[in-house]
Amino acid sequence: MTAEITGFSTPIDDKVMLSWQLSQIRAAMRRAAEKNTAYAKRFAAVDISAIDSYEALRLIPFTYPEEIAAEPEVFNCEAGRNIARITSLRTSGSLGAPKRIYFTERDLQRTVRLFEMGMAPIIGTYGKRCLVMMSDASPGSIASLLKEGVERSGVPTVIYGNIRDIDNAAGAVCRGDTIVGIPAQIIHLCRKYPWLRPESVLLSADYVPAPAAHAIRKLWRCRVYTHYGMTETCFGCAVQCRESGAQHLRHDSLLIEIVDPASGRQLDFGREGEVVVTAFANEAMPLFRYRTGDIASLSTVRCECGSSLPRLGRVRGRLKNRMEIDGFQFCIEALDDVLYNNPGLWRYETEIIGGGDNKELLIKVQGDDSLKISDLYTELASLLPPALEVKITFADPLTLPFCKRRIAVR
Repeated sequence: MTAEITGFSTPIDDKVMLSWQLSQIRAAMRRAAEKNTAYAKRFAAVDISAIDSYEALRLIPFTYPEEIAAEPEVFNCEAGRNIARITSLRTSGSLGAPKRIYFTERDLQRTVRLFEMGMAPIIGTYGKRCLVMMSDASPGSIASLLKEGVERSGVPTVIYGNIRDIDNAAGAVCRGDTIVGIPAQIIHLCRKYPWLRPESVLLSADYVPAPAAHAIRKLWRCRVYTHYGMTETCFGCAVQCRESGAQHLRHDSLLIEIVDPASGRQLDFGREGEVVVTAFANEAMPLFRYRTGDIASLSTVRCECGSSLPRLGRVRGRLKNRMEIDGFQFCIEALDDVLYNNPGLWRYETEIIGGGDNKELLIKVQGDDSLKISDLYTELASLLPPALEVKITFADPLTLPFCKRRIAVR
């Protein structure tokens, strides 16, 4: 799709690609300043013509999720008659006003085309049916855009939606060759029904624990891919073309930086830090140096497919999920990596209760007959602070999560 939009022949040189992206960012900044007085004030002190290198991006002020939540209309650059969809979502852990993200029809159709092309290697020559086990079927939702994109390739697609009944979902998987779903829900489905045989699985919308991806690949004997995206980029951002390796970025629509979460300083390729997105192709809501709060790195290692453009490494989780107790730092993603390594675990929920020096981590688990609580205590021993009391119990049923998972605190 990048070659289609830019007109460059493949493989595209990374320096040529960066030069093109910077020209698009400069044009998008000028367009935003012309259409929106808030952007005009934001860029008043910025010499837009000087943004001619990756390092020069630091001249652009960061944009934060809290700003969008506080005043979403400030970032909208299109008249109401041109807005095709408005999506509301809460910032992670926030009880305040949700972020409102605006899209034009062209924004949505760019994503449809991305899904059409990006799903092709995942579906492969085997896929005859695609089952989307997330989102909902409302117009402009990620599921509806995915369905439209995949069906352009002649592959029938059904929107099942978020999994609420694991047994019913198992019956639906029997009628799908390619499954798209949320990691925690799909690993539960896979471990409870290991005899299902989809051809391929795409995991999206939340952190993907490595043990979960490995278990799905092994038990279902299928190909497993990962996708990273967010509503702010019109859902699509990065996806694998091979099962192993980094994820191809949407270079024709956005530019990714990795910065030090504390200082905001750009980090070298290969170093892990906070993902910062400039979504220069967004018509309704272009975003410049948007702090996502997600942790990952950029890779310049040539992909097996021949591309040498930067790719996004494994997303390691969210900064807001990290907490520290007695010098120990842990998060829901670290718990995922440890707990899902136990083959008997289907799923779990967790929360911290108490305050001061009397905090207790409660973990409710669900699994098969081989799951032993004593094993889980042993596996968590090196991860959690000694002062944190841990209590693990069986609970059936558990409430399936429908949003990004985190450790609840009360």
